[in-house]
Amino acid sequence: MLNKSARRGARLGGAAAVLCALAMTVGAAPAQATAEQRPAGPVFTTWATDVNVRKDSAPGFRCPEFPSPGNCPRVIGQAQPGDQLEVTCQTRGETVGTNPNWVFVENRTRGFDGWMASYWISHPDNWLPGVPQCYGP
Repeated sequence: MLNKSARRGARLGGAAAVLCALAMTVGAAPAQATAEQRPAGPVFTTWATDVNVRKDSAPGFRCPEFPSPGNCPRVIGQAQPGDQLEVTCQTRGETVGTNPNWVFVENRTRGFDGWMASYWISHPDNWLPGVPQCYGP
């Protein structure tokens, strides 16, 4: 039979093993976060009315490779001033106005997402701060 201090040591050793196993399980979590866990991107709005937000008309990667009305022909919605546009990423595409960049937005106000010319975003610079570069396929 173990004395009192030996029993306490055995309990502490068992607790340490459980904590170690738990830490290894947590550390083994998948590297990719789900959409619900993903940190929100910067939020902007537009200065114009009825700004088209676009997607590919067929499965493929034409929009991310070079966003443009021709490569992203399907208009899935229109952004309005005051809409909360979470910008996921930005890339170069067809120049609109004086801005060669396009952004992938999630319109939180109206519930759709897609590509939009960065020209229409209410920000003085062509490249948006705090928004990463998009990468195609």
